[in-house]
Amino acid sequence: MGLTVKKKCRERCDLSKQRKKCDHPKVIDSYYVEFPVLDDGKTLILARGIAGAKLKRWKVSSLNRTVAKQQEALIKSNLMKGTVKSERVTPVLFSEWALRYLGLEEVKALSTFQDRYESVHYQLIPFFGSKLLGDITPADVEAFRDQRRLRDGGVPSLATVNADHAILKHILSVAERRGLVASNAAKRVPMPDPKNERDRVLSSEEWARLYDAAADHLKPILLVAYHLGPRLSEILNLTWDRVDLHRGFLKLRSVDIKTRESRQIPLTPVVLMTLRDLSKVRSLTCPYVFQFEGKPIRRIKRAFHTAVRKAGIQDIRFHDLRHCAATNLRRAGVDTVTAMKIVGHKSEKMHRRYNSVSEGDLSAAARKLDSYLSNTLITPATNSAASTSISA
Repeated sequence: MGLTVKKKCRERCDLSKQRKKCDHPKVIDSYYVEFPVLDDGKTLILARGIAGAKLKRWKVSSLNRTVAKQQEALIKSNLMKGTVKSERVTPVLFSEWALRYLGLEEVKALSTFQDRYESVHYQLIPFFGSKLLGDITPADVEAFRDQRRLRDGGVPSLATVNADHAILKHILSVAERRGLVASNAAKRVPMPDPKNERDRVLSSEEWARLYDAAADHLKPILLVAYHLGPRLSEILNLTWDRVDLHRGFLKLRSVDIKTRESRQIPLTPVVLMTLRDLSKVRSLTCPYVFQFEGKPIRRIKRAFHTAVRKAGIQDIRFHDLRHCAATNLRRAGVDTVTAMKIVGHKSEKMHRRYNSVSEGDLSAAARKLDSYLSNTLITPATNSAASTSISA
């Protein structure tokens, strides 16, 4: 209680780790002020000789004993006046905070907001809702992962469980920044790698079947995805003020993009013509490019699955069209940096993941190499003929 001093070895030896005492000279590391206090959730109260009191320590920023004594007196006075604020985190139910979280502007602006909304309402609140934020432990997070089921009762994929885990982690991170929770339990639970990298790319014949089978309102969306590779959220959230039909570009803002980096996407002639046709029939009361009956299209899952079934295509997801765009850009000879700018990849590693190389690509590379070697001045045949001439 009161002023204490902490000393350290001048030689900074590691004997302390061996639970031994060294004989080296010591120097003052710092002064500390400590008092027994009670925490009522609002303020810290000086509590000498009171049951339940805990020793609270403050580090003094000066090595001068006189200054340290002055700091001691000041802290004691503030404790007696009740002006030292409590360090206890305010108890908040997870359900209460999760709903507040969904109402935050920074969260509503996320392209994944709809997924977060469904995860919070259908998965996280039913499991964690009655718990206090500060009471959630890593064991609770692991229990959530173990019991997670699809809404129809089926077993979800590892990627689906990881997605909910990531949302929970962000919810607790935002709470931690606001002082509502001392630590983030979800961060201390690892998320196993689902190893779900895909390299599915449609052949030109499959693409034609899919496009022909699609409903009219879905066709333009598929076309933009296949030609240019934007994410689905970037396509559905596209408004006419972001479409430059004169110059032939889409201008995506940083707030519209997962990576938070704005980019311009050049339009292919087919996409440009399609958007011009849409601009002629669009509803003037709706700013969104892709509409159905005058209202913005928010979901395409059912329409896409219907088109896939009618086209008779196996193992295809909408996001695979992004793989198609990246692969087609490479096959067309577009350099990696430019292709990354168009598709919106921040790293070459991610771009390579989306850029699939087929057996046909490898065979084409071999033909190009053969053509190059055949057109060089020195070939194996030439060398053989030269050798024969010399030996003669």
